[in-house]
Amino acid sequence: MRPAQQPADQMSYAGRLIAVLNAFAEGPDVLSVKELSEQLSLPASSTHRVLEALVEAGFLERARQRRYRIGTEFFRIAARVEHRFELVAAAKPLMAQAVEQCGETCLLGLLTASRNKIVLAHKVDTQLQLRFKFDLLQNITPAWGSLGRSIMAWLSDADLRRVISEAEPSPVTGKPLPDLETLQRELRRTRTRGVAVTRGQRAAPDAVGISAPFFDATGQVRGAIGVVAPEFRLTPEKTSAISDLVKTQAGKLSRVLGHRTVQSRAG
Repeated sequence: MRPAQQPADQMSYAGRLIAVLNAFAEGPDVLSVKELSEQLSLPASSTHRVLEALVEAGFLERARQRRYRIGTEFFRIAARVEHRFELVAAAKPLMAQAVEQCGETCLLGLLTASRNKIVLAHKVDTQLQLRFKFDLLQNITPAWGSLGRSIMAWLSDADLRRVISEAEPSPVTGKPLPDLETLQRELRRTRTRGVAVTRGQRAAPDAVGISAPFFDATGQVRGAIGVVAPEFRLTPEKTSAISDLVKTQAGKLSRVLGHRTVQSRAG
């Protein structure tokens, strides 16, 4: 069992701290000891000790009715990390250029390799009236949508099988992933083309995603840059132009990270 899936009552103290912080980062604004202990399957006494340690460090604050909320130190550190995170900082102007050229929304997906998840780290919205809504900074499976599929094409066989085993049905269609052989054929085509194109898998039935992966200096895939638009706005010519555009911008980001040549997928 991987640490990310380990029950809280079997975690180290550091693991419990992280679990509590995750609960606040991804859950309600305020939580009580009882709510947290039930959510994390921890004794109330253990939960209280973790909470008080985080209050003392400034990561949490006490709220009304013996509840807790995110503290200013948590916010300060998160803001500093975002500001100093080279990858996101380097991607932002490239994404802005992409939107200026194609007029559609651009997304940045980062791979969390240890968990086989991706995080939507940044977006630049289209100025057109019809656009799709995306929730940032959530851990999601790479199984659905062009960002994830472009990343999956460069995962090892072991990681690919893990993604498949953990993937839920499409949030749009409710359909499961295709069988392994069919999916592997699709991913081989994605590697050959250098871009993944998906329709109606994650955002909406009429959403088309076009994404290309980027790599670090070791040749490992780190994430993808993609454009998402409603199908009625994408002619074949515009789809081809966006495909070239995301490959170009992803290539520029790879070079910022020290990557020089595309590596073959690990076995």
